Amino acid sequence: MMDIRRTVSVHMLECCRSAAVSLPSIVMNQYEASISRAVVDAIQTFAEAARPSECCGLLSGSNGIITDLHPLRNLAEQPEIGYFAAPEDLFQAMVRIRESGHKLIGIYHSHPKTMAYPSSKDVAMAFYPDAYYFIISLEPAADLRAFRIEDARIEAVTINLIDAAQ
Repeated sequence: MMDIRRTVSVHMLECCRSAAVSLPSIVMNQYEASISRAVVDAIQTFAEAARPSECCGLLSGSNGIITDLHPLRNLAEQPEIGYFAAPEDLFQAMVRIRESGHKLIGIYHSHPKTMAYPSSKDVAMAFYPDAYYFIISLEPAADLRAFRIEDARIEAVTINLIDAAQ
C-alpha cells in the first residue's frame, strides 16, 4: 500500500540535504490538495507501468477536489530522468477538462528511482503556478507528495485523500 504522508518531514529534508543530495529548498505551508483515492491508485498504476521511464499527466476536478486523471505520453529525450508531455495529448486533455466543466488542479509525474521531491529541472519547467505538482516515487516504496511551485519557490502541500462516496 502506498505511503501518503500528510506533511513533509523537515528532519528528513535536512538529513537528505546533509547527505550531499541536491534538493531545492522547500517551504512548509498551509496548502492542501484533496484527491480521490481512485486517482491516487491510477497515478501509481501508470507510474509502475511506465517504469523505468517517468509518466506524466494532468489532474482535474471541481470544487477543489481532484477526481479525474488525464495521462499524457512522455516524449522526453531521456524519459528515465525527465518528462515532456506530448503537445497533442496536452491539448486534447485541456479540451476534455474544459468540456467537462472541470478545472485543471494539478500536474503529476513519477520519479521511478529518486525521491518524490521536485528536481531543479522540475522547478524550472513549472509553468503553471496555480497548479499543484504531484510527484510519485516508486523506490524504495511508492510515495506520493504534492507541491506548489512558483518563481522557483517550492511549498509542500498536504494531501487529503477523499473516498469516492464523499
